[in-house]
Amino acid sequence: MSAKYVTESFQKKVMPYLTTFNDAEKKQFYLDADAAVQELVSMGKDPKQVLWVMQSIGLYLYGNSGKNFYVDYQKIVLSDTCVLWSMQPPGGGCIHLFQTEEGKLLIDAGYGVNYADWVQTLGDFGLGDFSDVKHVLCTHGDADHVGITGLLPVPPFVHPITKELLENGSRSFSSTNDLLLLEHVYTTTVNTFSQLAYPKEYILSKTEPLKMRGIFPVIDIITFAGLTFEVWQSLGGHLAGQLFFYEPTQGLLFTSDAILNFASLSPWRLIYGSIPDYLINSVNINSEIGRKERTELTRLAVELDAELRKNGKCLRLCCGHGAVSVIDEKGNLSILDPVIHYSRRKYTEGLHNLAAKISWFIRRRLI
Repeated sequence: MSAKYVTESFQKKVMPYLTTFNDAEKKQFYLDADAAVQELVSMGKDPKQVLWVMQSIGLYLYGNSGKNFYVDYQKIVLSDTCVLWSMQPPGGGCIHLFQTEEGKLLIDAGYGVNYADWVQTLGDFGLGDFSDVKHVLCTHGDADHVGITGLLPVPPFVHPITKELLENGSRSFSSTNDLLLLEHVYTTTVNTFSQLAYPKEYILSKTEPLKMRGIFPVIDIITFAGLTFEVWQSLGGHLAGQLFFYEPTQGLLFTSDAILNFASLSPWRLIYGSIPDYLINSVNINSEIGRKERTELTRLAVELDAELRKNGKCLRLCCGHGAVSVIDEKGNLSILDPVIHYSRRKYTEGLHNLAAKISWFIRRRLI
């Protein structure tokens, strides 16, 4: 069977991102990608634009790694012995890192392609490396949240469905939509282009409710270095097996991709973050449930914040993307802790960004 839209030119352009595939797997990927393009064309999309968006995943990830890597981070001192570093990479989810006297705890684990970048960044921040990581809590199975888990010294803590999803190879696992092909091709593209390092082992969460937080079952408790995390099970709006984590003493709610402070995202991050909406119509496997979760999380956040403020504290929402935020007096998400920009390029970053824009424009015209 020959491809209708996936040309030899396109294949050559994405081949550098398929280093883990053998020839048969590459051929199958091209055929699957062609079928996905045909389905999107039937929805009224331009095939050249679809191919460009697929290629741009690799261009963006590789173009913002190595010497071009940068991070926007917040250093939040929680106590004399515990600091939360919330770090936004150029693309994909945040890594929330707890630095304690007993070692490190991570919530989410970025893209695999950035592992070496993260190691250098931690060194530049005076945090050493990942060798003393004791816990890795993953909110869900998208590649930008589990990407380096296979390279870390401990297995990731995930919901059992997340393990099945990663082994199944498609974020459509347990999906209620009818976009199975698009979900499969999108998952394969992102996982492969981003060099997802699959974990060899997992630590699975419990699944029986211990209590409820609104509509969310609290299914497990994680304790480490004086921190206690409630594990909330989502309803599966964004992705099956998604978890939220709440640390009540410090007032930290990790909302994963259910609540984001979009105003804190840079233009480049917003553009890159819009790719799923184009290729699979929605970043959520069930948008109705996703809205329900967001509404309930917002309600709970306001309620928890009010309780914390009685003791002189406030709730911090640690989002899957964007800055750690608080709820202001108008009920909006607002940044309390300063966001600091770190870049490998330092003084030449502006020039690099201009060159990148020109390069992207030219590549887009040549697709």
